[in-house]
Amino acid sequence: MAWTREEAFDFLKTVYNDEVMQDEKRRIFKMLNRQLYERLDDLAINNAISERAEKQLYFFKEFTFMPGDNIFQSIRYLFLMARGEKERERQITERHLDRIYKSLFQAAGMKNPVIPESFWETPLGIACTIAENGVEEVYPILDEMK
Repeated sequence: MAWTREEAFDFLKTVYNDEVMQDEKRRIFKMLNRQLYERLDDLAINNAISERAEKQLYFFKEFTFMPGDNIFQSIRYLFLMARGEKERERQITERHLDRIYKSLFQAAGMKNPVIPESFWETPLGIACTIAENGVEEVYPILDEMK
């Protein structure tokens, strides 16, 4: 199919609904939560998180909302761009992309994140591609989705 920018964003608005965004936030939260506990275990301080913090983490996972400037806000920002919202400033977009790439794919001791190819096929990966290179970059993926 020959896409226009408007058609692509209209299609992405239907695909990237609130439910998809919530599910993706939960998936990312689970990854980061697992990583948090693995690092605490590596440091032999796996009991370092208080009961209050444990409850907060449970609510963050359940409601996919975390106050403040955090990875959930970065995910939301990129999903809104994938739905066709205009970029505020390039620096802001790059900051959100950087946060996601470092949080999910940069191991301790590494200078740069190592992003697996499979990431680019996830809802968040597609949103990142749109934010980095424009919606035109994902036209082939949209054809597969349609």
